[in-house]
Amino acid sequence: MRLVTKDMAEALGVSITPVREALVRFAASGVLMTEPAQSFRVPTVDAEQYAEISEVRKAVEGLAAAKAASRITPADLKQMESLLAQYLDAKSAGDPHKALSLNKEFRFILYAAAAMPTLLGVIEMLWLKAGPGFNYLYNGERQALKEHTNYDDLLAALRAREPEAARLAIEHAIDDGARRVLDAIALREGSSAA
Repeated sequence: MRLVTKDMAEALGVSITPVREALVRFAASGVLMTEPAQSFRVPTVDAEQYAEISEVRKAVEGLAAAKAASRITPADLKQMESLLAQYLDAKSAGDPHKALSLNKEFRFILYAAAAMPTLLGVIEMLWLKAGPGFNYLYNGERQALKEHTNYDDLLAALRAREPEAARLAIEHAIDDGARRVLDAIALREGSSAA
């Protein structure tokens, strides 16, 4: 996907300068690639890159989940429970955009509860780098969902204030998602080679 600075500024109703500055920062961190004519492109992530990002995500998001287990508030847990129900409804309805948005909101309540701003910034950057792969998580199949084992395990661990169980639940969630994304990347790479 090609991003043109002028077009983005017009679409957002702002001047070119803040848009360019933001895009340059994303390019410097590897989230975007620079192109000619003040444009940028979302890079294509290959299997090796995505696997590496997933391994790093497990380490830092696992740490955040473990820390959150001792710091999370009852209000945060209640909000996460509500978001999980909405997320499962969105997945059952075949609404991938809404499901992705709710999933992110669910996860970032958890990560914010760790009360480690530097760690939260690292997680945000990793999500930006992994972002292009997230579109592969939902294949359009509609199925009635009442539970999400990893997230149910996570919420149980948080309620019980069990850091290691919370870490394992997030690591399993990342592993499950990474498997789906890596399978989709393999199909994409196989079809482009044919």
